[in-house]
Amino acid sequence: MESMLRMEHVDKYFGTLQVLKDINLEIHQGEVVCVIGPSGSGKSTLLRCFNRLEKITNGKVYVEGRLLAHRINGTNQLNHMQKDIIEICSGIGMVFQRFNLFPHKTVLGNLIEAPQAVKKISAEAATAIAIPILEKIGLIDKKDEYPSRLSGGQQQRVAIARALTMQPDIILFDEPTSALDPELVGEVLEVMKALAREGMTMVVVTHEMGFAREVANRVVFMDEAVIVADGPPSEIFSQATGDRLRQFLQRVLEPEKSGTAE
Repeated sequence: MESMLRMEHVDKYFGTLQVLKDINLEIHQGEVVCVIGPSGSGKSTLLRCFNRLEKITNGKVYVEGRLLAHRINGTNQLNHMQKDIIEICSGIGMVFQRFNLFPHKTVLGNLIEAPQAVKKISAEAATAIAIPILEKIGLIDKKDEYPSRLSGGQQQRVAIARALTMQPDIILFDEPTSALDPELVGEVLEVMKALAREGMTMVVVTHEMGFAREVANRVVFMDEAVIVADGPPSEIFSQATGDRLRQFLQRVLEPEKSGTAE
């Protein structure tokens, strides 16, 4: 399978705090990889280093075989111009925890903004891409509404649609359901499941263990800035090895069994 994302010996520091330690990870075309672990383990930072929202301190990051980042002790080793970085990252979409929609733009306006600004296509061409996506996620009737008039679940579905309008090869999801009321989580997960069935390459930082077990090809468990385990869901959830992974799963799965929210 084609390599879509790869990290080699990546470290990341915030000041003196090391939040990623010698990370080696590869994501292949069509894979759904769920990243789990306790808060503060480095999951979101890992995701953000894949598209240079955060700059690594050491190591290399590749996107679809192209070297995006190479740093040694914080010093850049590449001669990329900004346009080169934008081009390499153009195949990566990202969905954030807090939606990040433009409040002064309609649903459709939110979707067509980036294709016009980044890909330099017309509003008409961007709209032709956006409308079928809104139909697909069941929000075509909301295209002229503003985000403030949508539920949290609808706003997150719009955020996913916005990422899709850029026609990415990869989508990164940073805890996409953690800001939602429990009854709204399902509608967002259904959209993500549909993308997985269609073969979209996805890296998902999540606390939704049911989604990880059902949809992921691989589950990556992080703790204290390192990757502790990486394997298929059956191996991670049913044959968990190592005290840290077992303790984490016991803590997060017990509320699911008792029917209470995490």
